[in-house]
Amino acid sequence: MIFDKEKFGWFYSKWYIFLLMVIVIALFIGLIFDTFGGKEVNFVNTLLPSFLNTAFLWGGSMTIVAFSWNIFPWEHYPTKHILLEVLMIVILLLVFIICMGFLYAFNDDVCLSKALKTNSTDILFTILITFLIVTIHEAVFFYKQWKLNFSKSLSLEKDNLQAKYNALKAQVNPHFLFNSLNSLITMLDEHPVAEKYVQDLSDFLRYALVSNTCEMVTLREELENAEKYIHLQKQRFSDNFNVTISIKPEDLQKHLPPLAMQMLLENCFNHNVVSTSKPLHIKVYSSENSLTIENNLQKKQNPDSTGQGLKNIEGRYRFAGVDAVKIESNENRFCVTIPLITLN
Repeated sequence: MIFDKEKFGWFYSKWYIFLLMVIVIALFIGLIFDTFGGKEVNFVNTLLPSFLNTAFLWGGSMTIVAFSWNIFPWEHYPTKHILLEVLMIVILLLVFIICMGFLYAFNDDVCLSKALKTNSTDILFTILITFLIVTIHEAVFFYKQWKLNFSKSLSLEKDNLQAKYNALKAQVNPHFLFNSLNSLITMLDEHPVAEKYVQDLSDFLRYALVSNTCEMVTLREELENAEKYIHLQKQRFSDNFNVTISIKPEDLQKHLPPLAMQMLLENCFNHNVVSTSKPLHIKVYSSENSLTIENNLQKKQNPDSTGQGLKNIEGRYRFAGVDAVKIESNENRFCVTIPLITLN
């Protein structure tokens, strides 16, 4: 069983608090049972059995609650969470009651049913204590989860406001820019290569400004813009790189954050050497509701990057409620896979 360390870190780091609570509660329960039962209070007959019972029930309950939250988080699967938790607690109690029944039967030299009947009050009290323990753990987990989600919500809200502010700064008087580019195109009638370059640059910048106001765009729109970006880079790097694109037709209407594809392509150029002796090979393909950008790895000594591109993409996916950006890397290959989202 693998726990999310962000969510369950306290589960490991605060073990000494649980141990102290087990000792205190075991002492308290043992004293109450033996005092009211008229038994002699000592370590062997009172404290040791009470400590073992409490440790078994407390540890078992704590593990069950953590396991239930890990397998079926409450915010996503409340019914399955409750059913799994109740089932496992019932199994835990049955195992405990049967073991205690055999122990009582052995000590009193009676049959199992008589031992259980004689000690029914103790068993009932144990069941109530167990459900109290589970309730305490559930309350702690609810509080920790609420605190974690609240912190993430504040962080995402801050990132979203920052992104909107950056978008507003980028949109300062864009009409002047596009009018200037259009004027430049008219001056290049006799230079088709330069005219095509300026036209693609104009379309690319227009898409960047317009799409920045959207939370999601279609893969078809991203692909059209990416092709313009690739053409612009061709003028810079000539034939020292190639891009192979393989997109399933049914994926073209799926969605992703705007400029996500362009950012991933840009990372390929910013972080890798692109030369005649070391050509860059980029693959773009879709599969299983995801888009993958893959390139051969030939790292620059001083990359032309702030390192914010992937963080930006991950943050925008988190803001959209999706957290599944996958990064794979080895000595020869770097690969980033992002989800393609189907919107109703």
